Amino acid sequence: MNERFTLLYIDDELSNLKTFKAVFKWDYNIHIAQSAAEGLQVLSESTVDLIIADQRMPLMSGYQFFRNIADKYPEPIRIILTGYSDMDVLVKAINECGIYQYLTKPWSEKEMKYVLDKALEIYQLRKDNKRLLLDLQTANSQLKAENYYLKEEIQLENNFNNLVTESERFKKILKKVEAVGNTNTTVLVTGESGTGKELVARAVHNISDRKHKPLIKINCAALPKELIESELFGHEKGAFTGAHQSRKGKFELAHQSSIFLDEIGEMPIGLQAKLLRVLQEGEVERLGGEKVTKVDVRVIAATNRNLEEAIKNGSFREDLYYRLNVFPIECIPLRERKEDIPLLVKFFINKLSGPLNKKITTISKQVMNRFLAYHWPGNVRELENLIERSMILSDGLGLLVEEPLLPKVDRSRLLSLRDNEKQHIQKVLKITNGKISGMGGAAEMLNINPKTLYSRMQKLGLTDSGTADI
Repeated sequence: MNERFTLLYIDDELSNLKTFKAVFKWDYNIHIAQSAAEGLQVLSESTVDLIIADQRMPLMSGYQFFRNIADKYPEPIRIILTGYSDMDVLVKAINECGIYQYLTKPWSEKEMKYVLDKALEIYQLRKDNKRLLLDLQTANSQLKAENYYLKEEIQLENNFNNLVTESERFKKILKKVEAVGNTNTTVLVTGESGTGKELVARAVHNISDRKHKPLIKINCAALPKELIESELFGHEKGAFTGAHQSRKGKFELAHQSSIFLDEIGEMPIGLQAKLLRVLQEGEVERLGGEKVTKVDVRVIAATNRNLEEAIKNGSFREDLYYRLNVFPIECIPLRERKEDIPLLVKFFINKLSGPLNKKITTISKQVMNRFLAYHWPGNVRELENLIERSMILSDGLGLLVEEPLLPKVDRSRLLSLRDNEKQHIQKVLKITNGKISGMGGAAEMLNINPKTLYSRMQKLGLTDSGTADI
């Protein structure tokens, strides 16, 4: 690693502290503390990148120590040590305190060095991620200060002809596309199925300096895991049965262009390390080959999965997530931009008129009201499919929408605003295992003050665990 990191090791056994400092003093800046209180003193005086704390210490355990510093010192990576069977406590510490790893005592030098290197690699990725986001935010602020409002509005109209919107929230998404488009920054597009993630990816590519070359696309969920490696990275002749000649992979084809990795959350865990190498080193190695090929590729990935949950269940690499999530763009569902429905209906009618040889000029207020009342679980894609089916069935100039194609809204099942808020808070509390304040707590996820959340929970009749009945 290029940077010399600062570590704090807390242990009530002085011999362990001396051993640790002797072994790792050439690799890191090291602070040692023989109690949790001494550790707090070090944190108040020094900037620390990683903290190691023993679980069994007098007066304050490692778990209690990490609980105490969760809000004030959220940045350092956390590692907990134990020589006892404290699995219940360790699980709580991992869930509540953001513990990266635990080690059993006595630890070996090799094991400790491996864990430290991996932890600090993730720590550096987090720092790089935040710095890049801050740089992009600063650049965007400067553009606003220079009063380019009219120019930006014209660009939005010209560059996003397939992204139709009157929604202020969606316009903010398009402004993010504008901000990142003409950079080489990796983009992660998230959102439900049918929200237009591929259109956003294409818009990012079409704004960039790479637009003169085609956007290379691959759906990570559509190919068997046995074939996806060859599709991405290519293969040499004889690499496997049926490989009668060498073949370039998608990354080589995307040299000096952009690659769109759709459904990135479905990529097999074994291939994620090779993708990480491309992102870090800009080089690929074909299946069955030994030659390394340098590539200049801008990566745009998309997923409808919660990758943070995938990291927790072991199906997605955390280091790859931070490499991909440099500039996140979240596509909002159609039910949250219903002001766009009339505009989208008109857009799709015009788009499909030629291919279907239909001329639809009118749509009744009753049909449009049904469109506006429907919750659209399939989002914009569902709306387009419905318009196409309806146009096929329409004989005259008016759009005919048959009852089975668009169910009426059962208003008896709609929740009140209060019950919606209550259910949402319950879902967030379930995700955080009941944790309300601190890093990774419900208040942070909801972007509100913990005291405000406590107050809302009391008014809604929720317990701290969020399990009260609705």
